[in-house]
Amino acid sequence: MSTIVQIEDLTTGVARRDYWKKRIELSEAIRPHWTSLVAEVDNRVVGFIFGRAGELEFGLPGTVAWIEIIGVHPGYRRRGIAAQLIEDFTSSAHDHGIRTIFTLVSKGNEEMERFFTKLGFAQGKMLHFQKE
Repeated sequence: MSTIVQIEDLTTGVARRDYWKKRIELSEAIRPHWTSLVAEVDNRVVGFIFGRAGELEFGLPGTVAWIEIIGVHPGYRRRGIAAQLIEDFTSSAHDHGIRTIFTLVSKGNEEMERFFTKLGFAQGKMLHFQKE
């Protein structure tokens, strides 16, 4: 857990130790094991992905998977680690009969838009709404 907190702190400037403690406990308790993955280089965790699977969510037919958060240590970026995490996540989803994977990207985050587009994702038909 401490490595995930460190990676998030290095990439966002926020260290959420309590959040990640609860998040990992939740992932271990109820999520399919394949939706939470880490990447290691030389026995060191350098990246992670957390997602989930759900049925008939938001009026969507069948079971879908969601990529909720992905992170790679800044010193290990541009080595294909995030792409491999998503490939492993996608492959596991397919192994479980899931053919559709969703994620959300902040509007204007062109780097993430390019990244997901390069991996075969396209802007979906759903609209995101929020209320403050």
